[in-house]
Amino acid sequence: MKIRGSLRLRVTLVCTALLALCCLLLTLTNNFSAMHLADAIQATPVFPAQDMEAEPSPALPMTDLELSQPAVQARQSFHIQSLLAMAAIVVAGSVLIYWGVGKALAPLHELTRQIRKRTADDLDRPVDIPNHGDEVWELACSFNQMSERLNQVFVMQKNFSHNAAHEFRTPLAIMKTRLGLYRKKVPAPPPETAELVGILEGEVDRLSSLVGDLLDLTNLEDAPRQEPVVVELLRSVADEVRPLAGPRQVAVAVDAPRCTLRGNRQLLHRALFNLVENAVKYSPTGGTVEVLARQTGGLIQIQVTDQGPGIPEECRQQIFEPFFRVDRARSRRQGGTGLGLALVRTIAQFHGGSVHAEPGPNGGSRFVLELPLRATIPEAPDP
Repeated sequence: MKIRGSLRLRVTLVCTALLALCCLLLTLTNNFSAMHLADAIQATPVFPAQDMEAEPSPALPMTDLELSQPAVQARQSFHIQSLLAMAAIVVAGSVLIYWGVGKALAPLHELTRQIRKRTADDLDRPVDIPNHGDEVWELACSFNQMSERLNQVFVMQKNFSHNAAHEFRTPLAIMKTRLGLYRKKVPAPPPETAELVGILEGEVDRLSSLVGDLLDLTNLEDAPRQEPVVVELLRSVADEVRPLAGPRQVAVAVDAPRCTLRGNRQLLHRALFNLVENAVKYSPTGGTVEVLARQTGGLIQIQVTDQGPGIPEECRQQIFEPFFRVDRARSRRQGGTGLGLALVRTIAQFHGGSVHAEPGPNGGSRFVLELPLRATIPEAPDP
């Protein structure tokens, strides 16, 4: 397995290796030169001491016995000192290199820190890096340009979804009103007409629900903060879903502590309603949907368990994607829009929480919604 260190460590190791190589070459050169100088000094003739008035004596060469021992000791001492000096220089140089590289990479670490904090809600805010005209500043400029383009795309997408949903509401309301008037005027239409009207009413209701989901997805930032009580929120959801569960004799059991959440009551109610409604739709006749809430530390965990067919393991992450369906035909028969679970995940993330699916203890599926008791969400804008 290849071990990768930080950029600072890798640059330090490379520079230290180069420094060590240069010091080694310099040390070898100095030792080689010192050896040649010592040999030259050893070969120099020595004149014995004599009287100034006496006749000069011939030069006497120094014997190996007289100079070999001091020369060897001097050479050894020089070798050891040069090696110790080289080691000290390499160690001190590596420390200085590590410190210098850290100072040089400080803007890069600051850029990384700011990028990690970036979310889809603040892409219009540029990263703040001092302009030194170096590569890090160029990287920051490139990131700011990319963020600006992404923000423009997100704004266009959001505005399109919001405007399209608003434009669809009026014709859908008119269609629903006309179908209702037809039901009143013709209480007993022919079978073919009655079937057609029923299909149209179902499709209008499905499209109306889809439009509502789109509006909820695009209006999260307008959500004010409240402190709803968990058990009251869950009981309200159970009461609303019982008309759907009653004809199929599906029981909805709620067990929750009396604690409060910090968040938007309407959004939390919508997320829980989508989970419980989804569980009721896919539960068999006479089944039970269990809604269990437990407080663990600073989190509240809400589990919605059904006795339905379950979700394949490979689809447990994809079901939270917009318009994804495990069984398209069955989902359409159940009246799903494909945005319910996507809206649940968006609301959970908006409150600083998460949601995931797992197998139920006795078959079926279990959806686990985790929310912080003191969620931090944006302040609602002033009216």
